[in-house]
This record gives sequence, structure tokens and C-alpha cells, in this order.
Amino acid sequence: MTFARELRDQLKNVHTYAVTPFLASDTTQIDREGFAWNLEFLLRQGVRVIAVGGGTGEIEALSVDELELLARTALEVVGTKALVISCLPGNFRDATELARRYERLGAKIMLGMPPLIRGKIPADLSGVADFFQHISRVTPVPLMPYNTQGWPAEFFVQLAEIETIIGVKDPCHVPHEFFRAIQLLGDRFVWVGNKKHDPGVAHLRYQMGMEGFTSGQSNFYPEPELAIHEAAARKDWDKIIRIQRRIAPLEQLRLAHDDAAMVKAGMDLVGLTGGPVRPPRRNAPQEAGNALRQALETLGVGTKSARLA
Repeated sequence: MTFARELRDQLKNVHTYAVTPFLASDTTQIDREGFAWNLEFLLRQGVRVIAVGGGTGEIEALSVDELELLARTALEVVGTKALVISCLPGNFRDATELARRYERLGAKIMLGMPPLIRGKIPADLSGVADFFQHISRVTPVPLMPYNTQGWPAEFFVQLAEIETIIGVKDPCHVPHEFFRAIQLLGDRFVWVGNKKHDPGVAHLRYQMGMEGFTSGQSNFYPEPELAIHEAAARKDWDKIIRIQRRIAPLEQLRLAHDDAAMVKAGMDLVGLTGGPVRPPRRNAPQEAGNALRQALETLGVGTKSARLA
């Protein structure tokens, strides 16, 4: 399968993983209007890759119908202004059904959460390969597996045999394996990693072949994330180091609490629609929200009215 150069180039960017806003009065319902407003904000800020229904979007708490709703809304709001990545859960039947629905909606690419145990390598990875192979037979829509399990480089080589896989999202929990995979496969995949603000290592990961990175923070503060990627294109490593050092406190706060909850708290602070998370996640505690407000003020991020003026 030959992927369009345009799609590959689009993927080489900052990938904002959008939150899923729920109604404050009823978390069983998605706030579709608030979701659309958040997407419009991202477009105005220059974000050009938006993933919906992913980990930051609380995919584990969403139904198949809700994931379809998010994808449909995003495709309608974003249009051709940015690339929308629709996400597939690790459940075999749900992923199969959604892959077909996403194709009907006109999705250009899907992110595939891995099956089995998140955060742990299964004893036999052949089942994971079979999972993604099955999705590739269901639809020709390009696929990007998400390596939450710490796969060895040799498994990336196995995934490269699946024609519809265009890239890999890797959180770089095992960065040396990510680097080894890049060395083994070159430009077979678009390599999307994690920028890791604390400690700031984004410049090192770009130097080893990372071509873009994922971001939850850019839901409410995209400017530094986009600036990092722009600096990487110019190989301005010193600028990346300076930016990461400045915004590291935000990552420290997010890592100390539930990531989706803290991103939503940040969105509420700048006048977007964050709102509550769904159980078993818990909303950010008040002290964490206060610390986040202070960190944003230190960075010069203004009030709600000033932020969205």
C-alpha cells in the first residue's frame, strides 16, 4: 500500500489528544457543543493534528457510539483545516465495528490502542500483531498502533509487514527500543513519540529520528508545544531546551495527578470546556488546580477573557 505523501507529512507534527468533555450535570452525556468549541480553539491556535477519543480523551470510559460521535463531530468541525485521528479501543469486537464506522465517516487515519494488558508486554506478541492485521483487513484506512506496552524493536519490524500501518505512536517508555526500531525501519513508518518536558529531552528524541510528538497540554496551552516542533525543523536544539525548561512545572503537576483530569482543569482555567472526568477517574483536587493556576500565571497565560479574546 502506498500512502499519500501529504498524509505522511501531516503526521509529522504535534498531535493534540483532545479531551472528551462531559456535561457537568450528567457525566453520562458528552458535551458536544463544548467539544466543538474546544476544537475551534485548537484550530485558531494553529494545531493541525487532533486525535479524538484517545487516552487523554478517556477512551476506556467511552462506548462505541460515543467514539463515533466524537469522530463525526471532529470531522465536521475541522474539515480540511487539520488532520483528525479517530481512535480504536483495544477490544477486538469494538475496534472492528468502529473501524467500519470510521471508514464510512471518511476518516483518513485511525490510532489503534493495543489489545490485552496496557503498560505490559504480553508473553506472546503474535496476538497483538494478529489484532492489527485483522483491523487492516476490515478497512483500508491507514492505521497507527499505539505502543503502550513497551514493544521490542523486532516487533516493529513485524508490524511493518502490515501494509495499512503508516506510523507508530510511542510514548518512549523504553526510548532505546524506539531508537532501535527507527534504525531498523528508517522511513517505513512516521515516528511519533513523546517530548518529555521533565527532564527536557525532546531535542534528543528528534535527533534520534522522532518526527512529531503527542500532547495533552496543547489542549489548553499549545503555543510552546508548537514552538518546540518548529524549532526542531530548524534544528534549533538550544531553543527547545529553553522552552522545555520553562514549561516543565506543568508536566510535573500533570504527572503527580490524573493526566486527563489535570488537562481538563487547565482547560477550565483558560475558559474552555474541560469539566469533570468519568469514574473511576477522579477530578483534580482543589490544591492541584490552584497550583496549576499559579503555574500558568507564572508563564504569562492570562485570564479566561484575555485568553480567548
